Order: sequence, then C-alpha cells, then structure tokens
Amino acid sequence: MKRFIGFLVILTLVVALVPSTMAQDDKPFAGQKIVVVTQVGRSIGGPVEDFAPDWEEMTGGDVELQQFAWGDLFEKTITAFDTGSGDFDMLIFPAAWSGDYMAPGYLDPAPQEILDKIDMDDVIPLYRDRIIAWGDTVYALPYDGDSHMLYYRKDLVDGGEYAEEFEAEYGYPLAEPKTWTEYYDIAEFFNGRETDMGPIFGVMEAMKRNTQAFYVYFSHAAGYGKIPGNPCFFFSCEDMTPQVNNPGWVRALEDYIRSVDLGPPEQVNWDVADTRNYYPAGMSVFNIDWGDVGPISIDENVSLIKGQVGFAPLPGGDQYWDYEAGEWVTPESGVNEAPFIAFGGWIIGVAADSDVKEAAWDFAAFMAAPEMVKELAVTGGTGINPARFSQFEALDLWVDAGFDEESAVDYLDAILTGINHPNAVLDLRITGTAEYQQTLDVEITRAIAGEISAQEALDNAAAAWDEITDRLGRENQLAQYRSSVGYTGE
Repeated sequence: MKRFIGFLVILTLVVALVPSTMAQDDKPFAGQKIVVVTQVGRSIGGPVEDFAPDWEEMTGGDVELQQFAWGDLFEKTITAFDTGSGDFDMLIFPAAWSGDYMAPGYLDPAPQEILDKIDMDDVIPLYRDRIIAWGDTVYALPYDGDSHMLYYRKDLVDGGEYAEEFEAEYGYPLAEPKTWTEYYDIAEFFNGRETDMGPIFGVMEAMKRNTQAFYVYFSHAAGYGKIPGNPCFFFSCEDMTPQVNNPGWVRALEDYIRSVDLGPPEQVNWDVADTRNYYPAGMSVFNIDWGDVGPISIDENVSLIKGQVGFAPLPGGDQYWDYEAGEWVTPESGVNEAPFIAFGGWIIGVAADSDVKEAAWDFAAFMAAPEMVKELAVTGGTGINPARFSQFEALDLWVDAGFDEESAVDYLDAILTGINHPNAVLDLRITGTAEYQQTLDVEITRAIAGEISAQEALDNAAAAWDEITDRLGRENQLAQYRSSVGYTGE
C-alpha cells in the first residue's frame, strides 16, 4: 500500500510540472508512437511501464517499450544506428556508451527548453557536466546516479559478540573495513559461521559473464591501480597504453577470484540482480553494488535484515601500483581510497533519426522530472539512484520510505563520499567502451573458472585493448580518453 501511495504522489507531482502549453493543447501527440529501448527487467524499464500510461493519457501519444538483455543491448542499438533503421526513438542507456552514441551524431542534441524543464541546476555536477554531454553539446537527460559502494552486516561487524574473537585472531578491532585486506579478513572470519539467521557466507559479488558483473572487478582494481593525482586509470594518458594488466590490476583479479570461495557456490553465475535478491535475505556479510541495495534492504516485503545493514564507501588498497614509477606505493594513511564511479548512470537520449523527436523529448522530460526521480530513488527495484542535490537534502524522503534516520544518513553519506572523492575513478567513456569491456569480461570469466591465471587473462585483455585502440585510431582514442577524465598534462 505504501508503494502504491508513493506512485500516486509521483504522478500528482509530475503532472503539476507539465508545461502550461501542454495543458492548453488537447492531446498534442495524438497518433504518435514512441519506441523506447533499454535493458530487460523491472530495473530501469519498470518505471517506463508504470508511468507511460499516465503520459499517454495526458498527451495522446503512445509508448512502446522494447527491452533487451544486457549482453545484447549495445549490439541491438548500435546496429540500428549504423544501419539507419530508425527502430528506436528514445533510449535509456549507460553513460559509458556515450562515445559510440554521441560522437557519431546518432543522438539528437537536447533542446534547451527540455533542459530548463527538468531543473538542471539541481543535478550534481558529476552527472550534469560530465555524463550527459559530448564536447560542448548536451545529448541526454540525467536520470540515474551510479557509483559502487559497500554494504555490510553492521549487526555482525560493528563490534558485538564477535569482536573479541576476531581481534584475538587478526590482531585488530572488528569494524567496517577500510582496505581490501580487512575486507577479506572479515569475510574469511564469518564465512560458513552459524549466526542466529543460520549459516552465512563472507561475500556476495556478481560474477556472471555478459552482465554488469565486471564492474565489481573494476571496484576491486580501483584501490590497487588508481594513482592519487593521476586521473588516468584504464589507460596511460601519455600514449593510451592499457593498464589493465599491471600488477595492481592483477592483484585485484586475484582478490576477485578469491571471492569465489567466500560466497555462495552459485555466485559465479549471478548477475547483480541475483545478489540483490539474496543479500537482503541475510546470506552474506558483504555485498558490492550500486545504491539500489539501500532501498531494497529496508523493504519489509523482501528484506530480512532491515536496520542491520551498514553503508560505506568501497575499501581501498593498502598499497597501489604506480605505473609511472613502476613500483608499489604504501600510502601514509595506510589506505589508497579510490571509489569507483561505476557505470556513471543511466541517461535518456533521443535518436537523431526519430520521426517523433518532439514527443520523445517530452516523454524523456516526463521520466527525468525532479519529483519523478526523487521518488523512484527511494523505491526498491526501480534501478534509479540519487543524482540530484534535492535527493540528498530531503532526509525525510528516505525516512518516510522506511529508512531509520541513522541508516539514511549513513547511506547518503556513503554515496556522496564516493562521488565527491578527489581520487575517485571515473568509468571508461570513449568510443569502443562496450567492446573494451566485453573483451575483458571474457578473460575475467576464464580466470574465475581456473582456465588461466589472472596475469594471463589480463595480458590477453591488454593485447585485445591495444588492437581495438589501433583499429579505432590511437590518437583519436587518446584525445577522447584525456577529455573524459579531465587530463590536462600538468
């Protein structure tokens, strides 16, 4: 009932934001059909299913939602663009694919009146200035704010009955892990242990190929491979040399492989959607994911651990590999904090070859309206995470959704700490991003399966990345990468 009432509130607020010109115009888009494409499932596509009928009633337009599995989504959309088929009018897509969609002119520049309609000043600069534009042109609307964070069972980890035993065994207090070493110590300590909810695993990390699981590996790699003060992480900004096989990345993959034996046996075949089903059931101490798990963890219909979840930035490396100096470095603080801005968020664009661009932009603005995304962010399962100042400032919004005040503050602080961190790692966002990711994904899967070593897998990936870069044009790729991370050469 609470969720139903929340949806009614969204609709009331969004209708109030519809421009006066539409209110005066009787069904302005009558007879026009918009084909919207995104990933399969309720996450991201669900809100379109839920609220398209309301927009259709107001405008007379028709919305057709087409959804594809993650492993097929890029290929389906880029093929439509390359062939000029005109299959899709509006796309809800990963910001990481901007180089393939925006750079060639496949998307329509966002009209200023549409940008004005959704209050761009309210959008956090990371998602407003870097994610939705290519060069000086804005091609998409902000919809979702994404970055990885750590979820942990605070009822088990924050002191309590296990604190004395843990400290006796490991030599330091049991608490929220700040480094990956501490993360694995705690995971090993609890893995297989009987708790009041039954046996528990140490970790829960998505690992399935052709899903978004490789982002979890990137989060491991950030702390070991990000050099403070150097924004270039995936490639060298000197000559586009892949860094994916340097010692920091190799250590991260060895950690990721280590997670196989510290989680459920089935997790090697799990996508993030699976971990979101099982972590709220209390099956593991740790989970790495986007902000989606927060609202799910307090949903009494699916969560057995409401109020028992801690929210924190990702652990960092107790050392990091300085690829410029060719050596391991131990930070003075003891930890290289390097939160990963995984994915960068789902954004909404309109195809340049659409025959119904005005209607498509209107529906895009309807879905990206501030009050719409504010409520979607606190509703479990929508796939929408906070990207606006107003979403972080309205603590009552989160408390009313079911968070206790302490948990709400911790959850929002963990997200903000990540996206505001000076050593945060920006996701790859250049032409060919999907291809770079797919080739790495194949090799990670082979390493997890034990077919090849971590070093061999990443050497293979680096060779494939060099081939992709040369095929697409090394100088062009280098220029794009430098621009995407804000590299100035200073």
